[in-house]
Amino acid sequence: MFEEQHKIGKELKTLIIMGNCPYCGSVKIKYREYLTNRTFGFKCLNCGWESQYNLTELRKASENWFSI
Repeated sequence: MFEEQHKIGKELKTLIIMGNCPYCGSVKIKYREYLTNRTFGFKCLNCGWESQYNLTELRKASENWFSI
């Protein structure tokens, strides 16, 4: 479980902070937000990688990105 959360956190940090695909490094990322279930979808137009994350996963992952 912890390993999966770490993987999700690393992917989200790469996607959101750096703006790159976590697998091929491309900046050709398509983003989609689904308001009905608070889900965020990402797709790399270069390698075809796709993933979806919910708001809880995003909130948990972002807790340690910036310290004050």
